[in-house]
Amino acid sequence: MIPEEYQHKLDDLQQGLLVWLRAFEYENEELEFKAVGESQARLKDAADDLFSKAAAEFTRLTPPDPCADLHLTFSTALNYFGEANDAYLAGGGPTFSNSFLQSRTFYGKGLDRLYQIRMELPILEAFWFTEAALANKDKLDPLFPRAEQAVGIIRKPETSEHARYSLYVPENYDHDQAWPVIVALHGGYGSGEDYLWAWLRLAKSSGHILISPKALGVTWSVLEPPVDAASIKACVEEVCGEYNIDRQRIFLTGLSDGGTYSYLAAFLNPDLFAGVAPIAGELSQISDPMLRKKAAHNVPFYVIHGAHDHIFHIKTVQSTCGLLEHLGYKLKFDELPDWGHAYPYKINEERVLPWFESLNKA
Repeated sequence: MIPEEYQHKLDDLQQGLLVWLRAFEYENEELEFKAVGESQARLKDAADDLFSKAAAEFTRLTPPDPCADLHLTFSTALNYFGEANDAYLAGGGPTFSNSFLQSRTFYGKGLDRLYQIRMELPILEAFWFTEAALANKDKLDPLFPRAEQAVGIIRKPETSEHARYSLYVPENYDHDQAWPVIVALHGGYGSGEDYLWAWLRLAKSSGHILISPKALGVTWSVLEPPVDAASIKACVEEVCGEYNIDRQRIFLTGLSDGGTYSYLAAFLNPDLFAGVAPIAGELSQISDPMLRKKAAHNVPFYVIHGAHDHIFHIKTVQSTCGLLEHLGYKLKFDELPDWGHAYPYKINEERVLPWFESLNKA
């Protein structure tokens, strides 16, 4: 039996953390660099005394013996989330980008620990599933997975063939059926370990294997497109060798520099991807000879861009889409009037994933 006082504190922390996790995602998606102060104020209000008081008090508790491992892992996750919160609040002006990236690193480390103990934290269950999938959580995330293959979050090391990558295999994986795959490319100076979290809830809820590679350099090899394209393909082939993959349903998306590179990866691997969704990226001029050859001409593209993007101007993307349409590419373009350049949680759920799934039926 878990002492009532300890259980009460654990439940309160879950409630407070759920509020903060959702707030952190919201601020990461709605962030406008001209309004950083307002974003920081909202996140500070969402945190309240969660990290300064409640988490600190919980961490100092001596847990009952059955909860020792849970206590240690949850305390570690809370510490990382506290670091993420502090980093986000600390940045300002030209230093905010660095603080933002640091906050994302801490946030990912916290989620890694939290995911390990998700079965023991029922109040937080809602965070791991879409609202529509929550009712089926026991089937989607069984207590005892039946697959012989590894499932869940898997970190794959760098090899001579590919960069390191993060892999998520749904816990209800069944080798007797072929599974669709989403390949998600991180933004500049990011990592697959972090960007995996922009898609994990959706992959878990909808039954997609998720591959989130790391660029071989600090960002994708736009000036030497074959470098990272070969690495990405090797990651996909490795997963195809270990799991039952539906090769007609391998989809590619990317954010920012990852969005820019998703065009190039598709042009260089036109038979690999069934659909490509570049988000907040732009078409590099280096792709000109590929466009002249109409590379990946039969691959559908779904371009999503914010009208207030301060890195890749919307007019450039409008011109890109006009060029692709002129060349006869299969193109869908969504210009988001209220969005800038940030993380696409709702965009992935409400736009990109439904588009991928519509291609399955085409």
